[in-house]
Amino acid sequence: MRRFTFALLLLLILLFAGCRTEQNPGSGVAQGVDSGNISSSEKTAYRSDTSPEDCMLCGGGIQDQIPSQWGQNNIALISLNSFDVKPIEINRYDGGQLIEAFAGFGSIGGGAGKNGGFSASLMENYDRGYAIGSVYFNGDEMLDTGKAAGFLCEDCLNEILPRQAGRCFGVGAVDLATGDVRIFAENLGGFTLGDFYINCDLREEDGDQPRMDLLIFYCPIRYEKQP
Repeated sequence: MRRFTFALLLLLILLFAGCRTEQNPGSGVAQGVDSGNISSSEKTAYRSDTSPEDCMLCGGGIQDQIPSQWGQNNIALISLNSFDVKPIEINRYDGGQLIEAFAGFGSIGGGAGKNGGFSASLMENYDRGYAIGSVYFNGDEMLDTGKAAGFLCEDCLNEILPRQAGRCFGVGAVDLATGDVRIFAENLGGFTLGDFYINCDLREEDGDQPRMDLLIFYCPIRYEKQP
């Protein structure tokens, strides 16, 4: 009788633990959770046959696309489906040197995407250190992990791509100084990337392609960390 009671109690404990796991799944990056808070065991494993040498990020291919802008303390919009890159100039440079002087003017940038991919319209204010505009997703409305794997090695792929949770777009932002990438997602309201903060406001209207309105601030850390 004791053995039967013990076995029954153990079974109930296991069943309760299983139900609790099902009812409380972890939130993924697509819900706005920083990937740094997700353990490696919780991340989805993506496969890629692209070697590190051929990887657009760690292999240096992205630098060949935008050689004059790579390494600057700026960001760019990037498609993970096609690796179309559109730099955003908030900090001005001349021959690789940062221009630390009043400009007295701004700039309008962006442009259409490749092969029906995303397009952007942006206004850059150099003296105030911000940019404002919109991203129209078009053919990059959905993140295609297979296409992304054709550009990224397995390590970079798993570092960048979110878990299979929520709705993610094929477009994100890349830090041109470090190569760090963050993907835009449906419930992502904003994030920091290097010395920049990017506020995201998804707009979806009946019959129209979704777009994301962006407000990008240059906001480096104000004070040094205490030892």
